[in-house]
Amino acid sequence: MSTRSHTTGTRTTPSADPGRAARCQHVLRSVSEDLHTVTESLMLGAYNNVSATELAQHLADSIQLLQDATAALVVRERSKGKQISGIAETLGLSEDRLRKKYPPRDVDKRLADRKRPARAQRPPKTSFPSTHPQWRRPHQRLASALSLMVRDSGVSQRRLAKLLQVDPSYVSRILSGERPASWTHVKTICTACGVEHELLRPLWEVASGVPLNSVDDPATYLRTYLRALHYSIGSPEEDAVLASMSPLNAGELRQALEGPGVPDWDVIAHVVTALKGLPETARPAWRQARTVPATGPIANAFG
Repeated sequence: MSTRSHTTGTRTTPSADPGRAARCQHVLRSVSEDLHTVTESLMLGAYNNVSATELAQHLADSIQLLQDATAALVVRERSKGKQISGIAETLGLSEDRLRKKYPPRDVDKRLADRKRPARAQRPPKTSFPSTHPQWRRPHQRLASALSLMVRDSGVSQRRLAKLLQVDPSYVSRILSGERPASWTHVKTICTACGVEHELLRPLWEVASGVPLNSVDDPATYLRTYLRALHYSIGSPEEDAVLASMSPLNAGELRQALEGPGVPDWDVIAHVVTALKGLPETARPAWRQARTVPATGPIANAFG
C-alpha cells in the first residue's frame, strides 16, 4: 500500500533512516552551541549600545538558527520512524505543513551548507602586558572558579552537558577556559552545583567585557568580585592569602573583602594580585566604589 498522499505527494507516515537521524542529532547539538554564541552577542551588544543594525543582525541570526533547529528536529523524528504530531502541536502548525516545509532531502542540503556564526564580538579590553601569565586573565579566573565548583560538587560533566544541551566536550572546553561561557552557562552550572550564581556575576562580567555602568552599589560589587577571585583559587585561609603577598596585612585584606569602606588603590591592587587576578580588571569598580557608599552587608569571606 502506498504511503504517499495522492493529493500532496508527501509521505504521511514516518520512514526510518538511522544515518539521517544521527546527522540531524549532530546538527541539533551544533545549533544549540551556536544559539548560545549569538544570544551572547545580542546581550553584549545590548549592554554596549551597539547600532540597531547590528542588534537586528543578531536577531536575524537567532531566527535562522531556530529555523535550522526546527528543521533538524522534524527530520530527526521522522527519520527515527516517529510521528511529529507533538512537534506540530507545540509549534502551532499542522503535521502536513511541517512535512512540506522540511522535506528530508532539502533539509540535508540546507544543514550541510549552513555556516556557523562567529563567536560573540566583545568590546575592546584593557591591553594586558605579555608578561602577565594566561592564568591571571579574567576568562581564566572564571573558568577556574567554574572548574573548582564542578569538582567540589561532584556533578559530572555529562550531567552538565545534558542541562546545557551541549556535548560533554563543550563543557570541558568551558571549564578549561578554551571556550567563553555565556551567562546562561554560568547560571546553569552554579544552580547544578548548589552555588549562588550572583557570586560569579562580576567575574563573568569582567571576563565578558560588560561595562560597569548600571551598578547600584559599586562597593559591594567590588567586594563580590574580590570574593569571586578568592573562590577561584580554592577559598584559601586568610594566612595563606597574606603569605602570597607580603605588603598586605590582615586588616587591609578583610576591609577589601568585607568592608567597611573601600581601601586605597594600592591595597586593592595587592589583593587582586594575591588572588591571582590582574589589578587592571578591578580599577573601574574601585573608582566607582570610592564615590558611592556601600549599602548592603557582606558576609565574612573567611568563615
